[in-house]
Amino acid sequence: MPRLTLRWKLLLFAVAIAVLPILVAAQTMIRIGQDELKSSANEQLLGVATELTREINDMFERSWLGPLLLIRNALDDERLGVEEKISLLTLGLSAIPDIAALQITLAEADLPLLVTKDDITQRLTNVGLEPLAVLRVAPADIQAAAEAGDIVAPEVAHVAETDDWLATIVLPLNNPLAGQAAILSARVDLRRLSEIIAGNPFARTGTITVVDDRGRQVLHADRADLHRYPIVAEALSLLSSTSRSLGVEPYARPDGQVMLGAYAFPRAFRWTVLVERPERDAYLAVAKMTSSLLWWGMVGLAVAVLGAVVLSFLISRPILEIDRVATEVGRGNLSVRVVRGVHLKDEIGDLARRMNEMIVGLAERLKLERFVSGGTMAAIRLSRDDAIELGGTRRRATMLFCDIRGYTAFAEQHEAALVVEVLNFYFQHLAGLVQEYQGDIDKFVGDEILAVFTGEEAERRAVACALAMQAKMAQLSAKRPEWDLSIGIGINSGEVIMGAMGSAARMDYTVLGDAVNLAARLCGVAGRGQTLVSSATFEALGESVGAELTARPLTLELKGKRAPTLAYDVAQRAATPLEAGGGAASG
Repeated sequence: MPRLTLRWKLLLFAVAIAVLPILVAAQTMIRIGQDELKSSANEQLLGVATELTREINDMFERSWLGPLLLIRNALDDERLGVEEKISLLTLGLSAIPDIAALQITLAEADLPLLVTKDDITQRLTNVGLEPLAVLRVAPADIQAAAEAGDIVAPEVAHVAETDDWLATIVLPLNNPLAGQAAILSARVDLRRLSEIIAGNPFARTGTITVVDDRGRQVLHADRADLHRYPIVAEALSLLSSTSRSLGVEPYARPDGQVMLGAYAFPRAFRWTVLVERPERDAYLAVAKMTSSLLWWGMVGLAVAVLGAVVLSFLISRPILEIDRVATEVGRGNLSVRVVRGVHLKDEIGDLARRMNEMIVGLAERLKLERFVSGGTMAAIRLSRDDAIELGGTRRRATMLFCDIRGYTAFAEQHEAALVVEVLNFYFQHLAGLVQEYQGDIDKFVGDEILAVFTGEEAERRAVACALAMQAKMAQLSAKRPEWDLSIGIGINSGEVIMGAMGSAARMDYTVLGDAVNLAARLCGVAGRGQTLVSSATFEALGESVGAELTARPLTLELKGKRAPTLAYDVAQRAATPLEAGGGAASG
């Protein structure tokens, strides 16, 4: 197929429109345009309603129900005592953003155990309400859950004084608590859900209303009764049946205004999400197009010009699409692609394809950066031409070697998939600490990390990073003692060769030298949980030793070293009783 330039397309379109029977073309275009635009308006309404119900379902299942099920499972754990379960309840309340209160009801207890969040408690107190009375789950809801033996669908209540909407979720515990049947319940603050619905972009041009199964508006202070609206009555009839199909239709409100509305039903609540626009606004484009085409019929001599204008509008869509994609790429979103115009066999199609190729290249480059060190990327950026030459420069640096102790035995006793997963789990935490202390991970070698620290106070940052890594490793290992993993760390400072090593075809930007070897040797002899620091690094620490750190001198026989090597076993200095208590006790 011969390629047509944009200029030729405009010219041929103008000539074709001029010679075609204008009235027949206008009638056909009007009919097609009406069908397409009406279909587009309906799809937009259905799309908004479906999107909102999906957001409601996702928030309920992922943000509320999922964490609550985890808390219930923990409360069902017979290995935890009552005090630990109460602490778990408090921690769970603070960890779930929208939960206003958590309650445990025992079968034979007079009053339930209730923990509440400070913000909603303060709001209720400020308007003269008793927070416990408002946030406590009604006994009837508890009884319904006990009889059902499963999760009870949430009920929603409105606190008019604070305009708060609260949903109730009840989950019976599978195992007794303190020897009694127990039920976990939660009060969920729907404020964030209300803000998400109100902030939907469609709300600027249309109306979004959430209606309960009685036809009353929810998540809105008016609580208007909308059951007289025909579309609401139809939705309520579907809500009360087993059918939950989507719907879209025009209807007249009681005040006579004709609306185009769509509705959808979230799974989590007995609600109807109603999305509406005035029919006049929804089909405004149809009316405008009809008027324009009739006018074109009366001025047939201008058909070619108007046709060129219409074609220019159609061509501008892929150009605007390219502009939108370029803006998203500028914001760092490399998942977008140009869709419109890619298949055109003209300059716009070429531009769209080149834009997509450029985005793919940028994404590949960003992915590649995750596989190389920060020093490698800095060398590439600072290179003055396309080639990076082999060789390096002398520079003072502090090297930190960190090796996971017990990993070989762990690898022999477990499946390969778990071995890799555990290694990546620990590396994720340890590597994050290196970045936090402004170090650069040179490489991962098996279960060992080589990190390089340069610049001001490199030695101090390297030692602080090592102690933080020991603390983090101890914390993680305490949760999985059966893995029996710990780390040994060796640190040394001195002049190294830093640069590109290897061959012209395959390079590795790294550090070499005796100072690197000494750090590796110290790591090799470091015991579990031990951090060995060379004398060069130790001397650079200055006043930190004694004030913040403890250091025990060691004389080590290291492989490859003819003379004994002086090193220091460094640890965080423990707080004295005076420092821990904030002052001396008086008696």
